[in-house]
Amino acid sequence: MTAFVEVPPPAALDSVATRLWHLDTAPVRRFEKILPLPSIHLIVNLSEPYRLFDRTGASTAVVDAFVSGLQREWLVIESPARIRHVGVELTPAGLHALAPDRAATSAGAVQDARALLDGIDLLVERLSAARSPHAMLGMLADFLLGSLVQAPDPLVTATARAIEADVDRTVASLATELGVSQRTLIARFRAATGTTPKQHAQVLRFHRFVDRVHAAGGPPDWADLAVASGYYDQPHVIRAFRRFSGWTPAEYHRLVAEHGSDAAHFVPLEQLPAAPPLRTEDQASA
Repeated sequence: MTAFVEVPPPAALDSVATRLWHLDTAPVRRFEKILPLPSIHLIVNLSEPYRLFDRTGASTAVVDAFVSGLQREWLVIESPARIRHVGVELTPAGLHALAPDRAATSAGAVQDARALLDGIDLLVERLSAARSPHAMLGMLADFLLGSLVQAPDPLVTATARAIEADVDRTVASLATELGVSQRTLIARFRAATGTTPKQHAQVLRFHRFVDRVHAAGGPPDWADLAVASGYYDQPHVIRAFRRFSGWTPAEYHRLVAEHGSDAAHFVPLEQLPAAPPLRTEDQASA
């Protein structure tokens, strides 16, 4: 049995958070590969610990309250026997509003929320004692409101929204539109998010491409999907899939097809994926 409750953030958090949720369910499979998401997540785990695996297969236990920053590649977790957690999806600029001096360290990492935010121990204690999902979500919203240090950087918010509207926007055109130099735009975006506008656009493009794969229904037409998502050609798609998922498009679709769109970005696995060969990091420059 699965119990899922999702609510929008309070109006005062509109530029910081996009949704809050409570989840209580059994995992589909023991392991899960999480593809990179264009948002930051703060999660309080109310069940047994998750385990996070690196590329060699080595694992670490994930603490009861953690932040998953803007990821540049996939993650693999081992779920507890029962998943029960409360979470909030933060905008790219949202964590910076809560932790101005520490937000940039979250990119590409899953770390103890205590390293970024004050008051986590009390939040965990209160959520653990709460009796209903809606009560928990209210507590989490109150925590976020009380933790706001400043408004999100308006330049970073405007940049993220422009990229969401058009992932093909160049840094040069964004800088011109927003009245700053390219260097200033990149520096402020990196300071708030730990990544660059170009890297964020690449993740967002892939995220939307994966959504289109499942929205199409039936066997994917990879060439048409590539064009619709702004990829140059199928080889470009294959490189993006390798980079962001570790699979070819066909391998990905074969694994996810039986689970449907719910598994689009959270792919259930029976076993850990084989460690990939050592390679030079394929990170695009800003």
